[in-house]
Amino acid sequence: MKMKDYIYREVGGKKLSLTFIEPIKKVYNKAPLYFVIPGGGWHSAIRKSMLEFSQISVKKLLSAGFAAVSIDYRTAKDGVNMSDIVSDCEAALSFVVDNAEELNIDADRIALSGHSAGAHLALVLAYKIADKIPHCKVKSVAALSPITILYRDDTHNLGDIVDVFKNCDKYAEMKKYSPYDYVTKNSPPTVLCAGTADNLVLSKSSELLFDKLKANGVRCKLILSEFGGHCYEKMDSDTEPSISSDEIQEIITEFIMDNI
Repeated sequence: MKMKDYIYREVGGKKLSLTFIEPIKKVYNKAPLYFVIPGGGWHSAIRKSMLEFSQISVKKLLSAGFAAVSIDYRTAKDGVNMSDIVSDCEAALSFVVDNAEELNIDADRIALSGHSAGAHLALVLAYKIADKIPHCKVKSVAALSPITILYRDDTHNLGDIVDVFKNCDKYAEMKKYSPYDYVTKNSPPTVLCAGTADNLVLSKSSELLFDKLKANGVRCKLILSEFGGHCYEKMDSDTEPSISSDEIQEIITEFIMDNI
């Protein structure tokens, strides 16, 4: 795989980077883009970790003619708020769109994905931000263990979430950055994945968003890994998850291919 790192933003004395990966096989004149966002509870964001976590979908999509991008962004450790984190993700997406010609990608055919906090950010970009970026079109989003309603305690157990909502009206900002509140009939096709034994982000978070997407007529799919944890891992020594992380990667790859 041919990979290249770019600095997409310099802010607060910090250089933020993304990794761009060329398609393994040339299928399209301009490659669709698989844009992945790492998780880490908004306390860490390591772009290589997301490429490793999503290696099955990344490799399959690269082999199908897609390009791929994974990004870093500022986190609570940098003393920033949620608005700053979302701003970084928007800047990264804008960077690849603005450089679409050089990267030989089709900015009208973008699939977003992420895990946990990264899944939340992917949904925020897909439902709230992307349409405001000129010449950008998100065709689908794959959200793995996403936090979809920040202001409801019955959807997550993220006690330290306050770290990214400092010096502001916490409830108002949580509403502002809850993907659930931005669903419309024009939202992009969405696949949601959740482990029913996830004690960090409860599966209810995905189920509520799935119901709202269906009610709005949005093409969507919900994958529940029964007995699976936050990363769809085995949580009970006697019970295997009904769907493994590898199987989920296969399913989201197919979903993205069907909606590009």
